Amino acid sequence: MWTYGQVMAMAGPRSRSGGSVPGPGRRVWDSKADLLAGGDLVSALTYERASQDKKKQGKSVTDQRKLNHGEVARHSWQLGESFWDNDRSASRHAKKDRPGFEDLMDRIRSGTDDVLVVWEISRKERDLAVYVKIRDLCSEVGLNFWLVGGQLYDLRDRNDRMMLGFQAVQAEFQSDYIRDNVQRGVNGAAQAGRPHGKLAYGFERIYHSKTKVLLEQRADEEVHVATSATGVKTEYTKAGVVREIFEKVAKGVPLIRIEESLNERGIPASQGGVWRRGIVRKIALNIAYIGKRSHFDEVTEGIWEGLVSEESYWSVRNMLEDPKRTTWKPARAHYLLSYLVKCGKCGGPLSVGNVNRHGWTGQVYSCLHKRCAAVKMQYLDEYVERIVVGWLSRPATYENLHRVFDDQGVVRARAEAQRLRAELEEWRAAAEIGDVTATSFRRVEPGLIQRIKGAEAKAREAGVPPVLRGMIGPHAEAEWAALGDDVARKREIIKEIFELKLMPAGKGTRKFSGSRVAKRWLLLDDDAAVPAERPASVVTGG
Repeated sequence: MWTYGQVMAMAGPRSRSGGSVPGPGRRVWDSKADLLAGGDLVSALTYERASQDKKKQGKSVTDQRKLNHGEVARHSWQLGESFWDNDRSASRHAKKDRPGFEDLMDRIRSGTDDVLVVWEISRKERDLAVYVKIRDLCSEVGLNFWLVGGQLYDLRDRNDRMMLGFQAVQAEFQSDYIRDNVQRGVNGAAQAGRPHGKLAYGFERIYHSKTKVLLEQRADEEVHVATSATGVKTEYTKAGVVREIFEKVAKGVPLIRIEESLNERGIPASQGGVWRRGIVRKIALNIAYIGKRSHFDEVTEGIWEGLVSEESYWSVRNMLEDPKRTTWKPARAHYLLSYLVKCGKCGGPLSVGNVNRHGWTGQVYSCLHKRCAAVKMQYLDEYVERIVVGWLSRPATYENLHRVFDDQGVVRARAEAQRLRAELEEWRAAAEIGDVTATSFRRVEPGLIQRIKGAEAKAREAGVPPVLRGMIGPHAEAEWAALGDDVARKREIIKEIFELKLMPAGKGTRKFSGSRVAKRWLLLDDDAAVPAERPASVVTGG
């Protein structure tokens, strides 16, 4: 919505639809009759606007333009210029700019036209303050006539100004009335736990055949068949796709891999197109999938069943919103430890290089900046993988992780948050019916809200890191082997467990030793038993 200062500051007409521009020697019309008799000496401006109208109950911009241009032709006026805005609100609550309205203000400010033609006053604005500014601007530049819905008004006539003012008040009232009703419906739906807005992918809604009232929102388990580019057919359900996304994110599968997997199978995305990481992420963060809804940051129970468990949802959300998380790029995940292990001398990353020396040809990790340290890729990869598998396989690791990251703590924290929310609702209800005073409620509310936030934060922080789930225990070696060449997943697991530094080899040393690898454990103050090391040659740094 434009302020008066912005309106007055606009200068220089900017055409959007062409049309003749009258010269500065414009005639001043003494009365409405004089204007109506002016014929093609009169220059008219038209403005059309439409808000989003999904039910098609209002006049479209095209419809309004036909009506406005028809009025201009009927009076034999000259069409100075037309301006329009589609899918734009004119209320004081509007969030989108109106470029057509801006251009109209420029043209009015130029003082070259005689009459403004609109279908109804609300097409121009629904903000009373803006109406007053526009009216005053038109009077200032001598654009004294408005044709509204076929009725001509003279801004110099107090009765006409009163009628236009009444229409402007009515337009603003109607806008506020609609907004209040919509907001009341949204708030009521939130309190009742009813779904609101667009249907989330993976659900379907059942409506009453006659009243169209929502009866149920439930999992969409209809079986579809997707066909890949190679002709392979895959059966899927939308609810199943959602569950698959949560399962894979929880296992540490990069979002781009999930995107690629869905697209390769030919499964259409939520909007019918191809999958993108942003779509996958949006689904994984949507609280509707645990049967809840969020309204102004307040989470309430929904009337529908979730598609995934709360534990799975919060673990995935915690993982995706972790500030330490960085976007994975395919080009950086060809090698297991590149840019993951640091040089123990200068702190720079290790990169991969090809070496042909002393009759040996192969790839090495070496310090990127100063070549302080280097080692054959094969030997460092094997050593680190033995460390990881050994650590994941130990019974002590399983016991310690579940002691420190107690999943029951997640359940308890969420239960506490739910109990506190219920207590807060009881206080609100009591205040509404007068059982407690407003003063008492105001004293209690901030403390309860703070405790709710604390419990929710604790729930988010708890839980075994999702990327390690299913990898810890006696089956760890088999699970690691099953990852095969999924380098990205292996890197995520390594990053979760420890930070590694490669120290330079001693002068004259040609053997690789695990003592050159410094480890800083991130989850537990721990150290894994390292399997017996085999001697290996090393390409040393300078």
